[in-house]
Amino acid sequence: MLRLNYQKKDLGFAFGTAVAAMVTASLALSLIFGSAADGWRFWLMQALYTLCIGASVFIYDAVARINPVAASRLNVKPRFAHMGWGFLATVCLIFAMMPVNSMFLDAIEAVGLKRPSVDIPDDLAGLLIVAALLPAFCEELVFRGAVARSAGAMKNKLAALAVSGGLFALFHANPAQTVHQFVLGALLTLLVLRSGSIWTSVAVHLFNNALVVALNYTPLGADEFWSVTANTGTVLGIMFAGIVGFALCVFGYLKTTESVWKPSEDEGASPTASRIVLLASVVVCVVFWVSALFL
Repeated sequence: MLRLNYQKKDLGFAFGTAVAAMVTASLALSLIFGSAADGWRFWLMQALYTLCIGASVFIYDAVARINPVAASRLNVKPRFAHMGWGFLATVCLIFAMMPVNSMFLDAIEAVGLKRPSVDIPDDLAGLLIVAALLPAFCEELVFRGAVARSAGAMKNKLAALAVSGGLFALFHANPAQTVHQFVLGALLTLLVLRSGSIWTSVAVHLFNNALVVALNYTPLGADEFWSVTANTGTVLGIMFAGIVGFALCVFGYLKTTESVWKPSEDEGASPTASRIVLLASVVVCVVFWVSALFL
């Protein structure tokens, strides 16, 4: 019989399967398309990569005999109050994190390392489909489906949020967005575990990605705008307003919505094999993250 829920023991194995899919897809697609793919080849390569990441959930679920629809809560309708708070929190988070990201990158550059950046072709259709829509679904299956629901079995809810957010940020191995991805990952985990539907986090993730794409076509998308050195008063003011707004949104969300996040029946320790796989996968992601600073 297929299991209908993820358990703590699935955390390491599910994340490890996603990391294995990431490494395999990266190598295979680089061999097929070349490392300097451009135009439609670039977007096709990115789309296939994202689909491979999403497919890793179904591969793991087939091996572990888990029902992916029930376990990921794909069969639960989204709760609009949760989505609304998520949209508001996401807007505040973006404006809070833009200056933080800029200061983080300044610090990396200050110690003599290469300043990380996100180099993506300026193509609106490609950005909306491949950088916004596909990740919002495929990444949610992995990180709010398998990873978050496995971490949600922890007795300490803050630890569950931190683990899920940390794995989400590390997986992307992108120093230019690590801080933002950590907080966003924790927020999306909170939304999906409290609402009980993965569609809640899919909608908020899509909104976040689409908003970032839209901002790139405004003056707010320029790195120079967020330089604390060049625009100290303006940037720090926006950052403070964003942090306060985000905190108020989280507070309002917790006070005005009902939660279905309850203790799991699986309260024992994770198997040693799962913890070893998790540790090995984290090490791989850290290696990729550090490598991005030098390549």
